[in-house]
Amino acid sequence: MESVDCCNLCGSSRHSPFAEVIGPVSGRALHVVTCDGCGLRFLSPRLLESEVAALYDEEYFNGRGFDPSINYVDEDEERAVRGEETRGVIEKIALFKPDKTARVLDVGCGTGGLLTGLARAGYRDLWGVELSDYAARLAGERSGARVLAGDIVGVDLPKNTFDAINATEVIEHLRDPRAFFARVYELLAPGGVFLYTTGNARGAYARMLGKRWPYLIDGHLFYFDPTTLARYFTEAGLESVDASQLERDVRRGLMRAEGRVAVGVLQLVGRSDRGLKGRIFRWVAALDSPVTRYALIRVLGKDKMPLAFKRA
Repeated sequence: MESVDCCNLCGSSRHSPFAEVIGPVSGRALHVVTCDGCGLRFLSPRLLESEVAALYDEEYFNGRGFDPSINYVDEDEERAVRGEETRGVIEKIALFKPDKTARVLDVGCGTGGLLTGLARAGYRDLWGVELSDYAARLAGERSGARVLAGDIVGVDLPKNTFDAINATEVIEHLRDPRAFFARVYELLAPGGVFLYTTGNARGAYARMLGKRWPYLIDGHLFYFDPTTLARYFTEAGLESVDASQLERDVRRGLMRAEGRVAVGVLQLVGRSDRGLKGRIFRWVAALDSPVTRYALIRVLGKDKMPLAFKRA
């Protein structure tokens, strides 16, 4: 069994401290470290499976958990706060899989906001996976999709059939990214695409703030960058593709969608954080324009994060 202090990507047990204690979970002090072998940043010691499961209880989905920006239960509130983010993700999926008969899997689907949006956009073959029994039940009822409760690695899903698999702000929460990406490869149909959003630990924003990067919170177990993600994808058998390799129109569409998602996240965090960070996020979000969105994804490093495809 892999030690909780070993790097999940390269297996090295040598790492250097990066961030101070970021918060107690189950009474344990936690630190972010940088692997000396591959540069992956992760929480050490990593949370146990039972500790991770305990984070995503009913309180979490009602906005009273470790991430106060989350409130999936109030449908009107979710649409109002997460609408821009949801529209951006739908644009990304439609960019690569415009055929509404495409089979789409949303991993970490929460209470079904994206699945509901995809159904309204005309997609008919929708699936979801959610760790929380409570949230999975709500997601199925609201969206009409087939939603399974559990971990994507363990639940029974049809292999080689999904045209698109999406994971919005999910992969940083995983206990075992290697197993996750191997499962993504197993489930994708030939020619399928894996889409996601996560922080870029090497982006200008993260580098500028360092240990004060807001992404450093209790529930985030891994902090990826373009290099570490590309390596994960390749090892899983996926084709890692940089956005710069895409055709111009596709790349522009992707950047527009990423900009929409980024503004949506600013709105979400700005609404829930009443301090200085929240005020800054609300101010930047209010400046919304194509120029602002492009600058935002450049600063966050979203334009550098690779896509993953399963070769046809």
